[in-house]
Amino acid sequence: MAWLQENGTTILMMVLFLAFVLRGPVLAYYYRIGSMSVHELSQRLASARPILLIDVRTPAEFAGGHVGQARSYPLGSLSSKGDEMKKVAKDNDIAVICRSGSRSLMGSVALKRLGMEKVYNVAGGMLHWESQGYPVKRG
Repeated sequence: MAWLQENGTTILMMVLFLAFVLRGPVLAYYYRIGSMSVHELSQRLASARPILLIDVRTPAEFAGGHVGQARSYPLGSLSSKGDEMKKVAKDNDIAVICRSGSRSLMGSVALKRLGMEKVYNVAGGMLHWESQGYPVKRG
């Protein structure tokens, strides 16, 4: 018991750190959110029935460069756009992208909570998309 009292703060910090690190994988598993690489995204966008791509970055980030087929729905406004998202998504699979993949996971969770079925988080986000040489639309 004395050991626990002496090291309580350290243990608490470790638990909080692990909770932060594991938050993404736990949310993805719990909400059944798939992961999609930028290569898979490119193939799906070029297919006969393209995937719906939602960009959850801020309007300024979106204007600074985005995937040409992406629709801008900033993360903060996504939850309040349930009816609009249901119309836009219809029966399509949805891919969610952000700068690096963290906000898009939160956006994917929001879409799953709104009742969307097949939602994928784009791993690596726009940073990875650009680093792989895929086209970026500005403005």
